[in-house]
Amino acid sequence: MAQRSVFSRLHPRGLGLLNLLRLYSLLLLLLPAIPAGLLLLSTDLDLFSRLDFLLLASLGLPVLASAVLGHSIVRAFLGPLRLLLRAAERVQDGEYGHIINLAEHPGAPEELVQLVQAFNSMSVTVRQHVETIQATSRTDQLTGMCNRRHLLAEGYRIINVAIRARRPCSCLMIDIDHFKLVNDEHGHPVGDRYLIHIAGCIMAATRESDLAARYGGEEFVVLAPNAGLEEARTLAERIRVSVAESPLKLPTAVLNNTVSIGVAEYSMEPDFGANILEDMIEKADKALYRAKQFGRNRVESWPFTQDPGHTP
Repeated sequence: MAQRSVFSRLHPRGLGLLNLLRLYSLLLLLLPAIPAGLLLLSTDLDLFSRLDFLLLASLGLPVLASAVLGHSIVRAFLGPLRLLLRAAERVQDGEYGHIINLAEHPGAPEELVQLVQAFNSMSVTVRQHVETIQATSRTDQLTGMCNRRHLLAEGYRIINVAIRARRPCSCLMIDIDHFKLVNDEHGHPVGDRYLIHIAGCIMAATRESDLAARYGGEEFVVLAPNAGLEEARTLAERIRVSVAESPLKLPTAVLNNTVSIGVAEYSMEPDFGANILEDMIEKADKALYRAKQFGRNRVESWPFTQDPGHTP
């Protein structure tokens, strides 16, 4: 088996295209040495005594010209092939959209130029498809907000950053009040428009650093990094007011809308769930349930206060 592997490496196909071209180029450079060697032999051996110097020259010049031309052809292929190989490796490593620049090889053959152009087009297409897949995997298709999967994945990162920096981070759980009535009275297409409208109000009221997502159905979650409980309550109140003051105007009706919001800050000692993020979301959800209990269109926070306060 060892002998077979050694001989397989010596086989031309085992050298690879680039190495074959390099070997061919080297042989072409050595080719003019043949007529020169014959000329030297003709001075010493009787076998070549009848060869005329002009005959050797007429043989040597075409060989020399062929060697120079062949070497130039090989060099014209080697440069672009190296670029293609490196570019393919970069795309394989995840650098989608990498473009090959042939400016360094202006004399590349037309066939290789077309091959490079096809590679560039393919690389850009791959990048576009990857970006589309990535956007789809993290975006809610109806509202354009982040989806639940991306919220949880990014939420772990946000929480870990807050813990390492010893900074606060809070969660807002938002639920549309009486959303079922909208679907029942106006139909699901209007219900979809209603969800899109509410999502727009939420995103318009959040900060640039906040992460807003559709959690499922008519529920939304906002992660507010660098926001303690009181600052998060202020953000929640701004969202509640923004929604209440932005009715959805339809050709046949005007839909007044309100939301209930639960707020919680992360704790290093979770009471619910398997980790700090799940615990914070669960606490915000319990605060949301309390807001529903005490009349909706309000903000409640965890831990609960004894007095539910005034209903807006």
